Amino acid sequence: MKPYFDAETACLNSQSLLLPLIEMAMQRGVNSHQILKGSKLFYDDLIKSQKVLSFTQLNTVIENAIQLLPSDGLSFLLGQHWLFNQTNYSGQALLNCKNLMQMSRVVCLKQFTLCPLVFFIPYRCDSHTHYVFNLAIAMPPPKVSEFYFEMIAAKMNALCKWRFDFTNKILVKFPFSAPKHLEQYYAHLAVQYQFEHPYFCISIPNELLRVSQTTATPIMHHYYLQQANSTFEPVGFIQYVSKQLIKSPKCSSDAIAHSLNISSATLKRKLKHHNTSLQTLKDALAKQHAVINITERGYSNEQTALQLNFSDLTNFRRTFKRWTGMTPSQLRSTVALNT
Repeated sequence: MKPYFDAETACLNSQSLLLPLIEMAMQRGVNSHQILKGSKLFYDDLIKSQKVLSFTQLNTVIENAIQLLPSDGLSFLLGQHWLFNQTNYSGQALLNCKNLMQMSRVVCLKQFTLCPLVFFIPYRCDSHTHYVFNLAIAMPPPKVSEFYFEMIAAKMNALCKWRFDFTNKILVKFPFSAPKHLEQYYAHLAVQYQFEHPYFCISIPNELLRVSQTTATPIMHHYYLQQANSTFEPVGFIQYVSKQLIKSPKCSSDAIAHSLNISSATLKRKLKHHNTSLQTLKDALAKQHAVINITERGYSNEQTALQLNFSDLTNFRRTFKRWTGMTPSQLRSTVALNT
């Protein structure tokens, strides 16, 4: 079996995300035909327990939802719904973790079951750990990406509100401008949040990562995790390619294509079909690393350029501005104003 799945692969569970979205839309007067338009999905099929769908189909339905109910907070409601309906082994293993650190490990281990749409890269700094999230399967339209990021923020908010007592100490940074439906943020998020960040990130104080939740039962955590470990865990196509780049930032298209058992030309076509390119993915990963170094770790331009293998400082500054729209100095000033 392939270690990855692409945007057209029907493998996502309709029960955990799509059906709740359809039900919420129907409660608001939208019929199932409207919300499923263009997806080649039918409501009667979706209520069958084994029905799976593709990322492309999911994006189509979410685009419909955004158009039909633009300011209704469905993304936040879905995030809350997800948390309180984790009945599978992986979900129960997650909810019985002793702290957030252990939870992050379980999400990585059982990502396909718990969070197949995105993957995160943790950057540990002196005071905080910054979890930078990336789309795992393909790059959807911007409004759909916003929907997913709002949903993840709602999951984190609900988790910390339910299991811990430090919701207001967590900062969520969104990579888009403040939306028109800002009242939904006031209503659904107790975490702190900012907009117009270079990437989507959840920042958590290090001392909170090991705070124990009193309702956890370690023996049940181990039992559920053992039961869940028998299932195969593929990752999304973009995540698979990104993992190769994380291991080897200068990895060539030939090397990645070889690992996928396809030609370089096919790899290029697949990346284009998933609305990205190898250089775009390389830039995204390097940008995240550079911004963390400059804004969170206090690194100089020289230190950051050296760590990212830039031999010329002028080239680094020019590339950084292409990535973020700002020079490193301008970004430092912007971050200082927001703190």
